[in-house]
Amino acid sequence: MRRSRVRGEAEVGTRDVLALAYDFPPCRAPGAAIRMAKFVRYLPEFGWRATVVCRGDSAGRDEQVIAIPAGVPEGFSYQAAAWTWARRIESRVRALLAERPFDVVYATGPPFAHLLVAARVAREAGVPLVADFRDGWALDPFVAGAWAKRLLKRGLVRWVYPPLEQRVLAASRAVVTNTPSMAAALATRVASAGAVLAMVPNGYDEADFAGPAPVVRRRGEVEFLYCGRFEGIAGRSAEALLGGLRIAVDSGRRLTFRVLGDDGVALRRQVEALGLNDVVRLEGAVAHAAAVAEMRRADVLVLYQAAGAGAVTPVAGKTFEYLRSGRPLLAVVPPGDNSTLVSQYAHDYRLVTEADPHSIARAMSELADTHPVATRVPDPSFAQYDRRVLAGRLAGILDDVAPRAVVAARAGS
Repeated sequence: MRRSRVRGEAEVGTRDVLALAYDFPPCRAPGAAIRMAKFVRYLPEFGWRATVVCRGDSAGRDEQVIAIPAGVPEGFSYQAAAWTWARRIESRVRALLAERPFDVVYATGPPFAHLLVAARVAREAGVPLVADFRDGWALDPFVAGAWAKRLLKRGLVRWVYPPLEQRVLAASRAVVTNTPSMAAALATRVASAGAVLAMVPNGYDEADFAGPAPVVRRRGEVEFLYCGRFEGIAGRSAEALLGGLRIAVDSGRRLTFRVLGDDGVALRRQVEALGLNDVVRLEGAVAHAAAVAEMRRADVLVLYQAAGAGAVTPVAGKTFEYLRSGRPLLAVVPPGDNSTLVSQYAHDYRLVTEADPHSIARAMSELADTHPVATRVPDPSFAQYDRRVLAGRLAGILDDVAPRAVVAARAGS
């Protein structure tokens, strides 16, 4: 095992990757940040040391993480913040590549503006680029909102994003996706750009599930737990779920619906409009470890994904964490990568492929009627999604693109 003797001292076989990630702990977007954070944690076991440039509320730097403020509040405009941040980091990234012999530049999106910075600066420095597409850019399947916003989004996806995406693909030595549908959708574009296509899915960290599973007992009400946000996420609305909950409660089921990670105004108004104030509990975001602990003790977990316009179906990290928890699952997801995972690895679940309140109510009622259900973890093949295993897969991609001359020189030092 190749490990560093002293931080900052080059060790035999150790290589350095400069990672550009808009979201990284302790940011307010834990879903996006956890993927990179787990890579940083486990990559050293496979001979790679990561330095991360990320967005921060204030500027800061330690040995491994360099935080740079976006300069524009995300509440004003997510896209404006992302593009402003990309412009602000360019000189710092260029300086870092001049100061230290990084073997690879790795950039992950969305947002995607900083991938253009990575493409430009990596090419200038002669360092190979690995681009990580966690979601679609030119293939974005979600066009929602007011008509003006929808019209603008369609224009961007059709005319603006494709050439920008192609610029990143052309500058990349390897392109990483995290779902089979995304890999299939990008395959032709990546091949025409001369890059290698690889897939490293999201996953779960076995270390987060240490210790025995909590004992779940019958209570007066069956609690359905949803972890994550609705407000501010393209294509995601709680309307169908809340409508199904209203029907199930009216049928006499004693249910509660707990949202861990969203207590926003828009969601509260939806709850009030359906008269569900006594049934729904809205709570703000908590630390990732605390969220996993709540998943493990939940009566029923709720997975929701809106149907998109194309074949790409994103799969969040919480899908894998839900499955690893072994708790009963209500999955309201369209056909695709998410539904395939649920069907393959979940034991006690109901799958609703159309976001119809009556179908959701029926699934909720069936799950409530079978409560309590013992925890049943997935079969051993699910371990392929362990974050440590996935870090090893990413390390293999980095190994393949790293200049052989540099690797050989370091190994002989």
